[in-house]
Amino acid sequence: MAEEESRHWSRPPDCSPEMAASKLLPTAHSVRSFQSSIASKDKGISSIRSQITPGATLAKRLLFPQLGPDAEVPPLLSSPNLPPELNDEIYDFVALALRAFVNPWWTKISRYDKEFLVQINQVVTQVVRSLETRLSKTDLSPLIFRDLPTIITQHYEDYRLASSKLNTSYSIGGAASLPQLFHQFQPHMAVSADGSINEDYLRQLVDFILKACLPPEDYDPDAERYIIREVILKVVIGVIPRISQPWFIQKLALDLLGPSEATLPAEKVDVFPISADVNPNAAHDAAAT
Repeated sequence: MAEEESRHWSRPPDCSPEMAASKLLPTAHSVRSFQSSIASKDKGISSIRSQITPGATLAKRLLFPQLGPDAEVPPLLSSPNLPPELNDEIYDFVALALRAFVNPWWTKISRYDKEFLVQINQVVTQVVRSLETRLSKTDLSPLIFRDLPTIITQHYEDYRLASSKLNTSYSIGGAASLPQLFHQFQPHMAVSADGSINEDYLRQLVDFILKACLPPEDYDPDAERYIIREVILKVVIGVIPRISQPWFIQKLALDLLGPSEATLPAEKVDVFPISADVNPNAAHDAAAT
């Protein structure tokens, strides 16, 4: 048994120690090829880093790659009363939306093309500017002071009415839930009883807005219109359920109110002030007598 194991583990007669070591150790050619591959990868990474401008925002890299490092992005909104920070916020929002909903499939078609996002941004810019012009010429006071309070009041009344009918004979023998009862009082074709939004309704609504805001040369091409419509639709479907949550509304109200002012230390108030014409030792002398 021992002889069989020794024959099994013994080195072949035609394999010397130097030959076995040469098979295990890498050759000089393999080492040089490995070093050259690492160097080429480092050059590629350095070239990519050199193309990225330090301090450039995501909107500037995706939407305005042709601008220099010190150049400013063109203004998006034309109204002088709006703060300039709003332009940067809208550009960042558009850049995030395009990176999330366009880049994943467009990079598979054309990996190194950077003009596609630029062209989409130009169309989105036309839509935003057209909406800004229309809103600036519209009197929003009836909407804010008449329509919105009426709609909110009606929603509260219907919610309380649905709550009162819960677990009664009006709720299909007590089987209907509160959202189902509320949907019976506030039916809408875009929202189902469970709160889900109908994408076809929103798709038609966005298409109607694009038709009113875009010129014919940008609205007529189906491919261009479909891409813009689907990007806006994905953003709306992702944003509306979040901004309708109570925690988001409360956080928005707290952010608008700002941080609370630091409470000043209360001044020390003497409960029994001593006037100048009163002897402070008079009470002690009276008690002593």
